[in-house]
Amino acid sequence: MKKFRIPISIQILFFLVVVAFIPVAAMMILNTYEQQLLSLTENSNVQQARVLSASLSAFEKERINKDDAIQILKEMNSEFDSRIRILDENGFLLADSSTLETDATQIKPQQSRSSKSENQKEASETFVYKLFSLPIRVIRKFRPPIASYDSADYYSDKQVFDGAEIQQALKGNYGSATRISSGGQRSVTLYSAIPVFIDGNVKGVILVSRSTYSILQDLYELRVDLAKIFLWSMLVVGIIATFLIIRIIHPVKKLSRQALSYNSKQTKNDSIDFTGQKRNDEIGDLSRSFSDLVQKLDAKIRYTQAFSADVSHEFKNPLAAIRSSAELIALPETSAEEKAEFTKSIIEEVTRLQNLLSGVRRISKIDGQENLEEESFIVNQFAKNIIERNKTLFPKTDFSFSTEISDTQTISMPSDWFDRMLQNLLENAASFADKVQLSIHSYKNKNQICAIIISVHDSGPGIQLEERDKIFNRFYSNRSEEQKGAHSGLGLSIVEAVAQAMGGSVTIEQSPILSGALFSVTLPVTRNNTPRK
Repeated sequence: MKKFRIPISIQILFFLVVVAFIPVAAMMILNTYEQQLLSLTENSNVQQARVLSASLSAFEKERINKDDAIQILKEMNSEFDSRIRILDENGFLLADSSTLETDATQIKPQQSRSSKSENQKEASETFVYKLFSLPIRVIRKFRPPIASYDSADYYSDKQVFDGAEIQQALKGNYGSATRISSGGQRSVTLYSAIPVFIDGNVKGVILVSRSTYSILQDLYELRVDLAKIFLWSMLVVGIIATFLIIRIIHPVKKLSRQALSYNSKQTKNDSIDFTGQKRNDEIGDLSRSFSDLVQKLDAKIRYTQAFSADVSHEFKNPLAAIRSSAELIALPETSAEEKAEFTKSIIEEVTRLQNLLSGVRRISKIDGQENLEEESFIVNQFAKNIIERNKTLFPKTDFSFSTEISDTQTISMPSDWFDRMLQNLLENAASFADKVQLSIHSYKNKNQICAIIISVHDSGPGIQLEERDKIFNRFYSNRSEEQKGAHSGLGLSIVEAVAQAMGGSVTIEQSPILSGALFSVTLPVTRNNTPRK
């Protein structure tokens, strides 16, 4: 089943949008906040009504007197911020806090509230408020008020207060009602009714009412501010998203296209200038890694092609010689001596092919790091054993050995690679000279050995400067025709392959000791996944 693919740009955009919608979540929280404010408002109404009810009960009269009701409202009016009305036991109005005469000091708060109301109204007229309140206003058109009223107060045109909350209070219970007022701006008015008990009987009702218009206006202002934050957040999200697209998404997509185009026929193995290589960040690291990978891959392809061509060329001559000798042997006029000579030639060419196949197999294993099993072994002891072996193989050659490292110094690499590398160097030197010296010393960094240098000196004719660049090429040999048959031309190539595979190097100079050739191989003591160059 194919997995659903989500582009990184969409993922980043989704994350930013979620972050930007945090103010929207805050708006939703305001609904809970609004309910809490309404609950607090109702509690405040109840407390004010209970204070007045207790005060009226203290007069110890048979019923509530209108003058007493007006007097107590005048005395306590400045302490309350709601509209308070005192009713008798029949629901008739005795006193109303909104109709009492007040002095100049009591007018100031009213003026202040009026001024605040005008400022709040200005907030509701802003473009941001209208934009974000549009869905709410559309919904409210399908949710009309419970009843249509001409003003914000339910009892403004009534002689008898007969609301449900009044009926409950006259029965001796707490009564409350929430009513929606009509007009240009809808608001909610909370009504709380508390009975007044005299001698255990209900003799009146304290009706406290308060409009939530100011609360709604405060909430509207908060919503407008949050809406502004939301708009600014969306703007910032857009800027950040644009920056990320330009700075990250676009370069990554371009790198992807360039990587895909590398395999297309249009590139023809040409080098690709990956975008962002000069950047000092992860994109730059990725671009440089791609570029390095492509260069190595191109080099590997060119090497494979050249190697295949060289192998084909080197195999062609022995095979042609074998075929010619076999055809001549088959001729009836060929003498017995000639047949023996041709048979010997065939055997020599087969031996040469076997040497070539063996060399190709070895170098293929090294290049592919096939069956790479590193181990630690003592360098001096290993080198001495190889020297003794070559003294037997080349009895006419004078081999000597010197070392500057301790007899406990180890190196970590495949032992058979080390053996083949050193054997090839000694065989190559012994085939040209009668004196060969193997010397080993170390390279130290801060008094710690980090590399071992193996040097092979010989007393031969040396290697000319013009040949030093070709001496490590596959199948290259500067030997005479008589010597080429016993050598595949891969010995020094294997030496270089081993050195590079282990993160080291090999150089050619003139020996200052024996005046012939000097091959020096530098190998790290421990390998840290050093890539081959």
